[in-house]
Amino acid sequence: MSYAALLSWGDVMNDNIKVKGEWLFFLDSYLVFRGDNLITQAGLNFLAELLTGGSDDIPIHLAMGTGTNPPALTDTKLQIEGMRKPVSSKQAQANLVRIRTFFLPAEANGDWKEFGLFLSGTDLPDSGTLFNRITPPGGISKAGNQVLSVEVRVTFEAG
Repeated sequence: MSYAALLSWGDVMNDNIKVKGEWLFFLDSYLVFRGDNLITQAGLNFLAELLTGGSDDIPIHLAMGTGTNPPALTDTKLQIEGMRKPVSSKQAQANLVRIRTFFLPAEANGDWKEFGLFLSGTDLPDSGTLFNRITPPGGISKAGNQVLSVEVRVTFEAG
């Protein structure tokens, strides 16, 4: 099949894949914020590379910071990263991926304004590929007597 025929076939099929991200924040089991995030271009590029033989077990870290800049497609790190932790669990259900991280009472206390998931990073700030980023209005405040649970949902849909 020629390149022109492939282009024509692609126009007929109109296959688009949509990637949607959503963050949920719970303090002591109470939902305190739910919102959509921005999947970065670097994150989309990383997913594309996976299709060419990427690793099956990718380390993922959740990072939190105090920056207030709105998320942008070109973001590659948080504005002011202050804390990161490896995620607690990763789970796929059909076209939905759930990524959860838990912060115990002694962890991550304070006011956090920005959050991001980093793929193939380490415990070092700004390491890895920023997959997505969110800045919840008003931020998330965690006290020393609370448990913060963060769930990121990523949905893949045909367009």
